[in-house]
Amino acid sequence: MKKSYWSVLMLALFAIVGLSTPLSACPSGGCGGTGATAGCPNGGCPSGGCPNDNKLKRAPAQQPNGGGRAPVAADPKGVPSWQTVSTEAIESAAAEERPIIVYFPSENANDSEFYGEELAELSKADALFIKMPYTADREASPWAEESVVPTSKLLSDNPARDFNVAGGKATVLVCDWYGNECFRTDVKIKADKLSAMIGKVKEQVDDANEKLQKNLDKAQEYVDASDRKNAIKYLLKNFKDGLVGLSAQEDTIRLYHQVMDDARAEVAKLTEAKDSEALKALAKEFKKTDVEKDIDEALSKLS
Repeated sequence: MKKSYWSVLMLALFAIVGLSTPLSACPSGGCGGTGATAGCPNGGCPSGGCPNDNKLKRAPAQQPNGGGRAPVAADPKGVPSWQTVSTEAIESAAAEERPIIVYFPSENANDSEFYGEELAELSKADALFIKMPYTADREASPWAEESVVPTSKLLSDNPARDFNVAGGKATVLVCDWYGNECFRTDVKIKADKLSAMIGKVKEQVDDANEKLQKNLDKAQEYVDASDRKNAIKYLLKNFKDGLVGLSAQEDTIRLYHQVMDDARAEVAKLTEAKDSEALKALAKEFKKTDVEKDIDEALSKLS
């Protein structure tokens, strides 16, 4: 009888202690109680152990680029050396032939969204890391000048729009040292895979420049043969992908402007002579170029 009484009493005491133990205060093993329950290992608590302890140890996927939960306050060692996008930054990257990592954060993102010591190491030497401010705006600018000549998306008034980055979705671009996109991924990418992408950038630049040069050579041949229509065809081929900075593209742009300047001089003479038929023929030759607008304006004045 006495044994039964003491058994019931002990069970009641254990129940009271278990109910008063703040389980949520458990750090990473031990229920956070006091006295006999202080720092108790799993299973040692009156309640059966801290219920969250095993979950804490099984959550490496919650930490960016590795293991454990993402820290509330990111360790500075894991924060990449972010740069602000600017002409100077891109010129510096181009001079060093240093690829550019462009990070578009999600809405309300904190430092732990794209974070890790290995990433921080990559930002020191392997690549220039640029963090863009979040914007939900994807509308085309009404003041944008229309031209078929490509310009830097990275230096535009809205890079997220021009790179066609989905609104609110964290995105990481691996670009060459001129700001041309080579690869696209997200913030879940491991540092070693990102490093592998960075290592492939030079090959992409060389391949792209080689293709541009072939089209440029063809265009120059047609210019020399006074065949502007076919010259324009190959010049516009080089503008199709919007690449900037590459040597063959820079030469393409120079040749294009030379052809356009000659055409504008011809448009001025035909307008002065009020030769609308010749202007209409010229319009067909310069369709989808920057001179097309000049020809249309000249024809509207003569009509």
